Parts: sequence; structure tokens; C-alpha cells
Amino acid sequence: MDIQRFLATHDGVITRAQARACGLSDDQIARKVASGEWIRRAPGVYFAIAWAWTVTARVRVAGEWARPTGALGATAAAWWLGLGVTDPRPLTVILPRGCSRKSPRGVTVVQRDLRGDRVEHRGLPVVGRALATLDTAVALGPEGQTFLDRALQQGQVTLEDLRAAQSRHLGRRGSAAAHRLLVRAGDRAASEPERLVAALLRRAGVTGWTLNHEVTLSTGRRALLDIAFPDVRFAIEVDGWAFHVDPERFVGDRVRKRTLVADGWTVVEVTWDDLLNRPDEVIDQVRRVLARLRA
Repeated sequence: MDIQRFLATHDGVITRAQARACGLSDDQIARKVASGEWIRRAPGVYFAIAWAWTVTARVRVAGEWARPTGALGATAAAWWLGLGVTDPRPLTVILPRGCSRKSPRGVTVVQRDLRGDRVEHRGLPVVGRALATLDTAVALGPEGQTFLDRALQQGQVTLEDLRAAQSRHLGRRGSAAAHRLLVRAGDRAASEPERLVAALLRRAGVTGWTLNHEVTLSTGRRALLDIAFPDVRFAIEVDGWAFHVDPERFVGDRVRKRTLVADGWTVVEVTWDDLLNRPDEVIDQVRRVLARLRA
């Protein structure tokens, strides 16, 4: 590939190996560094000053430096994976135990075995999505629970994947905090039918909904709505003995629905049978209700 085209598609960041693949010799690389055209940002990783030194370029440098056995971790990985992190810093790189390397400026190194949680995403090595989500939730401190819940609600990860990642990395720094976050997330996790409704809505391109939306009823009690469109006070409730097997809960759901309707909510109930055998009808009904409420 032409060297300028490569730099343009990699935010001005290039490794020695990549430069060689573009046809440059070691002497040519050395001359670019000596002239100031390129800056050595990490061992074997360079930045062409004709490009802006952006956050993306910083992440690229850290990710390229992490090779061949390391990976971007925590907020840096979550940012690169598109998990809703606004700032990838501090830039964390995870290296295998015993891998002693001096880190570049602005890069924090954590030594631990990745145990298979290493993938390539958009040209950089990162930890897997579940581990990135967990470690980012821990790194975010008080905001971590909200971040974790949002990742689950938006279907970016599953609770099962998070638990599996946690079990693979027990004992790491932040493991106890990650466990507490998982327990709280599990307490609020949707049932399988609720997750199926969410999947149907996503596939149909229906937006504006929230999973497990909490409201305060006029009675003073709080209710957790399976699926809610808060802007138009529209709720979808999964219903039926197939998954609400407790008779007391079933009766309680009837009382809750009456209160929601009295409070101005439109409630549509769907059953397990609806989800399995009539998913298109469910989506059509949801769209009709939304069209009416938003008219």
C-alpha cells in the first residue's frame, strides 16, 4: 500500500513492520525520524506529524505497542469497541505476566494472563467485549453500575458472557468490585421473554424504549416495567403462566396494570406464545400504538 494512503487510514500512526510492508527501508524510516517528519511515540511505533495528534491516534499507538501478546484493556478497549465510553483515558494495556516492557507515556500497563480474552477489532488487539465492559464498569467508579446496566439493556453484552468473563479472571485487581456490580446487575436483569421482546424491537428498528424501566405509581409504590417508551408512557409487559409461575405475582401484576392505566400509561401485554409464534404481529401492534401516541 502507498505510505500516504496507509497513514491516512491509520490516523498518522504506523509501525516499523507496517512501514516496511509499504516499501520503506530501515534507513528511510530513520531519515523520517531524524528530519522530524515522524515522531517515535513508542518502541517501533511512529506518528507522522502531518496528521493531528488525536485521541484516536493515541489509542492506536497504545494498541500497536501492545503487540504481539498484549491488548488494550478497560476504558481504552471499551472506547475502541464502541461501548459508549466518551473518553478512553487512562489508556490501559494488558500484558501477560512476566512481560517486562517500559510503557509509553500516557499508557498504564497491567500484567495478567488474558486467558483467551484477546480479539482483533478495527485493526487493534483488544480484550473481549465482556471483559472490557466489566473492567470499565469498575474503572468508572460511581458511574460504573449505570454503564454496566446500559450495556446489558442495549444488548451489547449478556449477563452470561459477563459472568463467564468474571470467572475466567477471578483474583485480578478489581475482581471484587466487578462481582458486586454483577450481583446488582443480575438482580435487575430481564427474564428470557423480556430479552426476546428487546431483541424483536432491535431487529425491527423500533427505538425510544428502555428495558426494566422504574416508575413510581400514584399509590406510592415503585414498579419495574419490562419494556417502556417513557416519552409517550407506553409499556410492554410480558405476561402468562409460561414464565410468571407464581400465582401471587400473577395477581399482583393485574393490580399493577390497573394502576398504570389509571396513571395514564398505555399497557400492551404479550405472551410467550405471541413471542414464539406471532412476533410480526407483536411488532405491528407496537408500531400502531406508537403511531397513535405520537400523533
